[in-house]
Amino acid sequence: MSQPAVLQHVRKQVPLAAATLALCLAAATAGAQTAPRPAPGDQPVVPVPSQLVEQKDKSRTVSMPAKGLFKGDQLTDAAKAQLTDLIINALGLQVEVALLIPVGPWNIDGTGHHGERDLTPARLQALRKYLSERGVDQKRIFVESRVDPKLKEPRLDVQLVGTPSND
Repeated sequence: MSQPAVLQHVRKQVPLAAATLALCLAAATAGAQTAPRPAPGDQPVVPVPSQLVEQKDKSRTVSMPAKGLFKGDQLTDAAKAQLTDLIINALGLQVEVALLIPVGPWNIDGTGHHGERDLTPARLQALRKYLSERGVDQKRIFVESRVDPKLKEPRLDVQLVGTPSND
């Protein structure tokens, strides 16, 4: 082949080679994008951090203001509703400890004038009875007093602590 013929032949081949290279790159890129996905069971399972699960599933708490909590020595209907919601929220939790935590300026002297701030043994017993009637073992119900006269309003925190049941 003469030199002009070779140049003419190469000029025809360069665009063809460039086009072939472009098609190969496009096919490789498209193949990478449409690679077969693994089946759902083939994907690795990412473990959930155990600290998050433990904190979320270990306890349930409700905080109730002293006002409207008791009528005499019995729980009011509003207090019963809040405790029932707590127990429903704790379904699936095997309760190991139930804490009744009076917080704030409660009167615990036992004088029996039955004001909103009075927390008598009879009122605590009404709380224990209500929880035990709903499945909390009475041996697992404890009172942890955080009576603090510096706080303005008394409240009662009820906390159910346990482990997730395997049922």
